[in-house]
Amino acid sequence: MRLRRDTVFISSMLLTICLLSMAPPILKAAARWQESVMVTERLWRYNFESLLAFASLALLIIVLIVIWTGYQKRMRSAWFVVLVFVTVYFLPVYMLNIFRIMKNVGWHWWSEFFQGIGQQQPQTIDLLRYFAILIVMIIALLIPVRAFFGKTEGPASG
Repeated sequence: MRLRRDTVFISSMLLTICLLSMAPPILKAAARWQESVMVTERLWRYNFESLLAFASLALLIIVLIVIWTGYQKRMRSAWFVVLVFVTVYFLPVYMLNIFRIMKNVGWHWWSEFFQGIGQQQPQTIDLLRYFAILIVMIIALLIPVRAFFGKTEGPASG
């Protein structure tokens, strides 16, 4: 298999790096599948976070397979699969709550965000990481648009 270093290759590498950077926290949550969560002293419930982690891991694997197979072949359906992953999975799961907080709090949110970065708060660092992943994934989707939706060369006339 010959790799072409063009916009589709760069895009697929950026998307792969973003998806693989999301895997460690998901794997950490999935590893706790045997743990139960105590609600009260007498009431324990199943750890549903681990089930969601397994589902997230499955989605990551599916999108990686799509990127490594159809996306490299410039299939439009593969580009749409990645777009749907970013807009229907990543944005609601990782960013929707943050966007709601930003809307409710307003501009004061940014000062608290930068203070949290300065104080090395883990939640703020994770938030910054997910913002960076979102921006890189959007850029990676926009870079090869011409390769997926540009004019295809027809047979030469004459």
